[in-house]
Amino acid sequence: MANPTHIVAGGGSAGCALAARLSENPANNVLVIEAGPDHGTTNIPEDIRDTYAHRAMTNMAYFWPALQVTRGSHAHIPAAGRKPYFFYQGKLMGGGSSINGQVALRGAPADFDGWAEAGAKGWDWGSVLPYFRKLETDLDYTDQYHGAAGPITVRRIPRDQWDEFTNAVARSWETQGHGFVPDMNGEFQEGYAPLPTSNDGTARRSTANGHLSAEVRRRPNLTLMPETQVHRVLFLENRAIGLRVFRNGQIESHFGDNIIVSSGAFHSPKLLMLSGIGPAEHLKQHGIPVIADRPGVGSNLQDHPLISVSAYLPRIAREKHVIRRNYSYLRFSSGIEACEPADMIMMAVCQSMWHAVGERIGTLSTYISLPYSRGTVRLSGRDPDAPPAIDFNWLEDARDRTRLLEAFLRMGHMFTGEPVNRYALNAFPSTFSERVAAISRPTGLNAVLTNVAAMLLDSGAPIRKFLIDNVISEAPALAGLLADRRAAEDYVCSAVRSAWHPSCTCRMGAEDDPMAVTSPSAAVIGTRNLYVADASIMPRVTRTNTNLPSIMIGERVADLLQQR
Repeated sequence: MANPTHIVAGGGSAGCALAARLSENPANNVLVIEAGPDHGTTNIPEDIRDTYAHRAMTNMAYFWPALQVTRGSHAHIPAAGRKPYFFYQGKLMGGGSSINGQVALRGAPADFDGWAEAGAKGWDWGSVLPYFRKLETDLDYTDQYHGAAGPITVRRIPRDQWDEFTNAVARSWETQGHGFVPDMNGEFQEGYAPLPTSNDGTARRSTANGHLSAEVRRRPNLTLMPETQVHRVLFLENRAIGLRVFRNGQIESHFGDNIIVSSGAFHSPKLLMLSGIGPAEHLKQHGIPVIADRPGVGSNLQDHPLISVSAYLPRIAREKHVIRRNYSYLRFSSGIEACEPADMIMMAVCQSMWHAVGERIGTLSTYISLPYSRGTVRLSGRDPDAPPAIDFNWLEDARDRTRLLEAFLRMGHMFTGEPVNRYALNAFPSTFSERVAAISRPTGLNAVLTNVAAMLLDSGAPIRKFLIDNVISEAPALAGLLADRRAAEDYVCSAVRSAWHPSCTCRMGAEDDPMAVTSPSAAVIGTRNLYVADASIMPRVTRTNTNLPSIMIGERVADLLQQR
């Protein structure tokens, strides 16, 4: 391969899309450097292929091993909630698209129009819709909103295949005034719908096997370099000329004409800061020479703060599991003062984990789709192997606390009232804690243990209640929290977790905006030949899961680079 015209630092959702589109032009020579493994298109592990996403989500081989985050340090976070906890961030080709929940949603038109109003000119809804259509093959709809020839397949589970728990939740939503929306990726509206997912009904479709298909991988102008850690960007004055990497036990340098950082909302700002781009004082504290003083690098961290309630599903609620973990999805407005419309998401999950206990647990989860609190990503040291210091600063804004508390109480009352309580018993507050994660690792011992626990859950009400209260649940009793608003707020603030949609830490904006990191062309302000293309450049998180928007960013930045 000739000297690369483009080096992509990160082979995630956006990076794979970017590389595939850039390498369509035979005049380009594209090198993709990915820290994790590449499973290709013929040796994809079954837990990644599986349309049930949570099996991959519990395999530690696919994640950054030492990545931890904090909820925040303000007074509203109880002491129990201030302990750092592990964050599941994909470390493999395809990134999040290879291990995520396969949710294939775009966001609201107002999200992207808001990006443009915030300084990201050319990223309004009319400008990005063609790229959403370009990336997908929608198996259910073909119209002006949907694509029919893209690398990512999208499908939904029809209502006549929903299980009784999901149907009961849907009836409860209807009594609350929410209508049915057949297509969440069509004309934007509130209501509940079958969730679009990125699979073809038999296997996951990630950017690693969708955009980087076998045919694309055979291109002579595309090179994939997995299991290679990028240490920093190399500069000649303020012009990016290459990357310093660690590969096969050796330090190497790779040089190219254009350097595109596509390492995600945590590692993209980390890489920029290690390379001398970021808040000058922070860089100086770590002895890093400043190339460009950009205080916005690592600021503006956003995600969707989430809380959950679960319950035991009796056999009648599990009989129609045509596909595991199909769920319905409600988009609604909180009605809280000074909050925008369609600012909340609730999901009904009919299977909470791959094992036998998970098959018997249904879950309602709600997240704030338009949060107001902002967190930070900072360096924990100058060592490239040191994980970044991540503080989500969850619920610091009172509007966020109020909305998530109200959502928790609403879900609790749904479980304890008609018609959901016919199909869901012994409801309890739930979270994907370290203990839950440990028993969910895909091992033979865990399969045996959860099979035994499942038989006990089915054996009768007294044993089931004892197991849920003393073994499965790690939270105070739901009834007590529903009766004590202050106790419920303390619980929500100590248990809030991410929906795994980190974003916005290298946001786009006008070049004279001191907090912008990239221009609307994705170029890093204050440098030359350096770009960022992933969820970190979002000015504001979209109202939905961020995988499709991240892929769209890769598609669009590829076009912008070609135009240059």
